[in-house]
Amino acid sequence: MTPAQVLLKLENVSKRFDSVSNGSNVEVLLDINLQIAPGETLAIIGPSGSGKSTLLNIIGTLDRPTSGKVLLRDRDLSSLDEEDLAGVRNRQIGFVFQAHHLLPQCTVLENVLVPVLAQSDAASREPALVRGRSLLERVGLGHRLDHRPGQLSGGERQRVAVVRALINQPQLLLADEPTGALDRTAAYELRQLLLELNRENGVTLIVVTHALDLARGMARVLELKDGRLSEMKAAQSALV
Repeated sequence: MTPAQVLLKLENVSKRFDSVSNGSNVEVLLDINLQIAPGETLAIIGPSGSGKSTLLNIIGTLDRPTSGKVLLRDRDLSSLDEEDLAGVRNRQIGFVFQAHHLLPQCTVLENVLVPVLAQSDAASREPALVRGRSLLERVGLGHRLDHRPGQLSGGERQRVAVVRALINQPQLLLADEPTGALDRTAAYELRQLLLELNRENGVTLIVVTHALDLARGMARVLELKDGRLSEMKAAQSALV
C-alpha cells in the first residue's frame, strides 16, 4: 500500500506485562506489523488468552504498547498525551464490546447520543440527534427510541451499541467479541449489519472474535498466536 492507501499502521508493536509478585514478565505481543486500508474489513482470531483484546485496545488507544508505534492517518498516536488520545477516541474511533455497556436509566436515543455529550460545541449536537434517529431507523429500531435497554432483546441492545459507536462518524470501528453474548440468529443478523454499515458508510471494521461465522464475513482474517500476528491465506477455506 502507498501511504495514501493506509488508514492504520502498526510498526513493531510489542506489549509486556510485568508481574509484581515474582518479578517475571509476560510478552503478549511481539513485533506486530500491520497495515489496514480505509474501508477494509478485518477479523483477528486466536486462542483464548492470546492477546487479541490487548491488541485491539492498543489500536483503539485504550492501552499503550510497551514498544513500537500505532499510526492513524500517519499520525503517531503513541506521541499523544491522554487528553489528545481521548479526542481521537471520541471523534475517530468507535467501539463495540461483547457487553453493550448501555446506561439502564437512559432511553435508546439518549444512549446513542452519549459520545456527543463529550463535545463542548452545542451546535454539533443537533446534527448528531438527526443522525442518531436516522441510524436507529436504519438498524430497525426507529420504533424503540424511547425504550430503556431492559426492554430490548440482546440483539437489539447490540444494535444500539453499534449505532452509538457510529454516532460521531468514526473512521475506524473496533468490535471485541460483539456476537459473544448472542444466539446464532442474532449473531448472524449483527454480522450482516456490521458489513452493511461498512459498505454504506465506508468505515473500516476490525473485529476480534472466537466466532468463525463472524470471521468468515471479513475480507481478511489474521491469527494471533504466541504473540505474533499472521495472515491466513485463503481465509474463507481455512475457516471451514
